[in-house]
Amino acid sequence: MTTSSQNAITLQSLILNQIEQQKLSYSQITQSMGYHSHHKTQTKALKRLQHVLSSSDLGLSKTSYDFKYSSAEFIHTLCDVLDISKDDYLPLLNQLEQYAHKVLHAITPKVYADVTFNDDFKPSFMSMMAVSRFTHVRLVDDIRLFNKSQQLQAIHERIKQHYATTTGNIPFDGVINGYRITFDDSEGQKQRLYIPAIFE
Repeated sequence: MTTSSQNAITLQSLILNQIEQQKLSYSQITQSMGYHSHHKTQTKALKRLQHVLSSSDLGLSKTSYDFKYSSAEFIHTLCDVLDISKDDYLPLLNQLEQYAHKVLHAITPKVYADVTFNDDFKPSFMSMMAVSRFTHVRLVDDIRLFNKSQQLQAIHERIKQHYATTTGNIPFDGVINGYRITFDDSEGQKQRLYIPAIFE
């Protein structure tokens, strides 16, 4: 279990314990948070509260705003309504916000096969669209949360699979020479890497 998951569960437990001790209904909580008692507003507020309390990161990694609270503001207000001390919840919340920031801003690397075609291949919009189905190497979404070393290891294994599956060739007599990889660093700058199609 990751540190972020442990923190989320700890903060969830803190909140849920307070709700249980104070014998509060979700409707009472949302009204105390300032949501209007109108049926439609209450329904949306209750749905959001349920999502937050059941989410592994308290809903922080999903950008949301309901014209009253942002994701973080919702947690702050919820803890205040439940009379949870800031000394108790702020350290945990800050760590979760850091993790959520990473999740929200992490970008999945892009990997494409570098291909040489025979002389008969005539590039066109349609033919390039057809080719892209074979040159684009799909990666698991979670790879965006790996560190660079883990990403490179996972990408290397994936392109070996891709090369083996295609036997180094794609339609239009295309021959795979290698793989072009594009990363976005922490400042949003592009970083590029080329891996030749030479596998042990």
